[in-house]
Amino acid sequence: MATWWRLCVCSLGILLLAPCSLSEKFSLAGSPHPVVGVVGRDVVLPCQLSPPARLPSMEVLWRKTGSGFIPVHKYSGEGSQDLPGEGYQTRTELFPQEFSSGNVSLKLKRLQVSDDGKYQCLVRNPEWTQEATIELRVAAVAPVFIDVLGPRDQGIGLACRTTGWFPKPELQWVGKNWQNLAMESVTDMTQDRENLYSVVSHVTVTEREENGDIGCIVRNGLLETEQRSAIHLSGEFLPGPPCRMGCC
Repeated sequence: MATWWRLCVCSLGILLLAPCSLSEKFSLAGSPHPVVGVVGRDVVLPCQLSPPARLPSMEVLWRKTGSGFIPVHKYSGEGSQDLPGEGYQTRTELFPQEFSSGNVSLKLKRLQVSDDGKYQCLVRNPEWTQEATIELRVAAVAPVFIDVLGPRDQGIGLACRTTGWFPKPELQWVGKNWQNLAMESVTDMTQDRENLYSVVSHVTVTEREENGDIGCIVRNGLLETEQRSAIHLSGEFLPGPPCRMGCC
């Protein structure tokens, strides 16, 4: 293995020459915190080689970890191989023009829920190998709608529905000024083939309940964001035109 030489001082004060391997000279760093991306959008998984260098025969390999390794993208031989892994065709990109500045990050395009997980960034040449781990958290939000279902028992039935969330969202019915509405609700949550969540929640608003403005809030805890929808019920307990809360 090729070595660098450095001066080392031992406890006796004698000056010695000791080998310093190239793997000790270089380090690789990802992100100390999970990277959050949104379904359908692009995200960059950071990976930085320090000190910056583009070494001969350098190979960059990205792979997803779990029960095994799933190849995501491989670059080697000065561009003779610059290929995405199976299942990632047209969705990955490196930045070879920035290798000399130490940037070996991966751009992952058109995110899918299945992209959620941990990734390994590996840089090596014939003399050394360094690796770093980056966690990707994928999220999705979608519009929220309220449907009027008509008379139900002693009141009127409403349904709040939304499709295309990840991870599992939280749903809340609210009244005037978006305050929590104490009504019994029945909520169903399902996942589709792409692991996106759909939610449907039913309530029956009666004369005993606070009528007027009725709203539904769906929250994504990972993104710390929410989507809202509201409807106005008239004094005669008939639905009025849809409105935004506080604007009726």
